[in-house]
Amino acid sequence: MEEYRIQNIMEDAPAETVSEDSEELEAKPAGVAERFVALLIDWSIISIPYQLLAAWVLNSMHPDLEMIYVVFGAVVIPFILYETVFTCGGRSTLGKKLVGIRVVNYRTGEPLSFPRAFIRAVGYVVSAVLLMCGFLLAFIDGDRRALHDFLAGSAVLQSRPKSWGEKTALTLTGGLLMLMFAAQFYNQLFGAGSLTQQRMIDAAREHVEKIGYLEEIHNSHFGYYTNDLLRLSILSGDPVQFQRDTFEVLDHKDFRIGISENGYKIRAHARDAKKTPVSYPR
Repeated sequence: MEEYRIQNIMEDAPAETVSEDSEELEAKPAGVAERFVALLIDWSIISIPYQLLAAWVLNSMHPDLEMIYVVFGAVVIPFILYETVFTCGGRSTLGKKLVGIRVVNYRTGEPLSFPRAFIRAVGYVVSAVLLMCGFLLAFIDGDRRALHDFLAGSAVLQSRPKSWGEKTALTLTGGLLMLMFAAQFYNQLFGAGSLTQQRMIDAAREHVEKIGYLEEIHNSHFGYYTNDLLRLSILSGDPVQFQRDTFEVLDHKDFRIGISENGYKIRAHARDAKKTPVSYPR
């Protein structure tokens, strides 16, 4: 017959056993791929609604190219606030919760304070400005810490156990997204059709159109077109700024204005890497 024994309350209770898996989980750094997936989720949460709102606001205005870049670039402000609030005090951003990672103080393992979380959020921008090289530190550091982690004294750890399938999916997805993002980013900066180069071309085209507009004003006032850029700059209302803008976006060596009794032709080259020809009328 099976014997049942009630434990004597005077006896020491058996010590609670701590799972080795939980101990390893507490100290295990999060992988670079899963961190990238979490970052993209968090960035999308902020940037997509912001850009839709900004596009709606700008649609009712007549902004110049510079204003458009400033408005859309300002998305980093709500992103920094979001990262700060949901990284301090033991909280986690939605992206990190979904992926199963958390941010802690590197030395103590405790939740980040608000100042450290703010520094870390700003550190994202610093890491990006350095041609994304700040993020590359996570590949070579033993604890997978990026530049923003070093600045804030933080570390990113696993927050829950993951199955083999989830780990594999996150690694493959994150790795593929990182390759696509890196290719797109560096192509925009250094490629033939880069965003920076295209901005220069757009600015040059916009400026020669402005010169054409001033030609029409000059003709309506004086009855003829002119190839005197100084006269045109005076008509702009701010000749100093106008000439400064001209030499900032156009290569002055190749700038030409051809005139006749019935019209004019403006030819120049933008200050992009390829010295793209621009003209007006096109």
